[in-house]
Amino acid sequence: MIKIPVGAAAILALALSTVPALARRSPVVRLTPANMRALALRLAPTRVRTLHAHETFYGAFTLPPGAEAVVTPRIRGRVTALYATIGGYVHRGAPLARVQSLLAGNPPASVLVHAPMSGVVDARPAILGEAVVPGTPLYHMIKPRRLWLKAYVYQKDIASIRLGQKASIRALGIAARLQGRVVMMAPRIDPRRGAQTIWLSLASTPAALKPALFARARITVATARTVAVPRAAIVDVNGRRAVFVAAGPGRFRYTPVGTGLCEHGYCGVTGLKAGARVVTQGNAELYTLWSTGGKLKADS
Repeated sequence: MIKIPVGAAAILALALSTVPALARRSPVVRLTPANMRALALRLAPTRVRTLHAHETFYGAFTLPPGAEAVVTPRIRGRVTALYATIGGYVHRGAPLARVQSLLAGNPPASVLVHAPMSGVVDARPAILGEAVVPGTPLYHMIKPRRLWLKAYVYQKDIASIRLGQKASIRALGIAARLQGRVVMMAPRIDPRRGAQTIWLSLASTPAALKPALFARARITVATARTVAVPRAAIVDVNGRRAVFVAAGPGRFRYTPVGTGLCEHGYCGVTGLKAGARVVTQGNAELYTLWSTGGKLKADS
């Protein structure tokens, strides 16, 4: 998108040897073949394209609901056996520990503590021989293949985020680009951060991914299928945007346009039909000619 500052039109007009402005401005600028070669005009056709708008947010990977468990005994007793180690994978129902009851008996009753889910032992605070009561943590288990990205959306961007939006995720130290979508949003803003918390689930979780690993998410916040032009074709003067459309041999029509989403060097526009050929190089000089009502000399 070419932005021409105030006053630049007059300077360009002198440099291009224009004649005095016409009393009534025409929307069409006329050039001779020699003029077109001198300006090195380039044109490109407009096409219908699907464009996207993105916002980038930062956060870290975390365990989703139901992906971790704290294993505790149901009785008062003493730990007499521990069957799982940190980092080991256990299946649901597998024995993790044996607790000997402190109640009188001959022999005292003992209870096996089983894994409440399948997963990896993340921590083992239990100590062999220690006394425990109901609620004492023995093991902490996680499902590491079920990670979500917990990210933060600041107030200016909250209105653009919705459930189901897709995201491209880059994790620190992970070469592969991950795919995810927004699956949960906090109902209020965190007053400490001044941001709303969102969670994104992953289409797949690489083995190298770990909880608390830092990442950024590029979320698609808008999509439009529209007539698009190269960004370089748009002339922007004080917020008024236009393009020059080829209207015949040596004829270029000044055409105001509205602009929408921009992506990969293209911008969606209103006011044009697909197939129109627009000037992508030399349009700043064309704007000068149009705005001053001038024309190039045949030999310039």
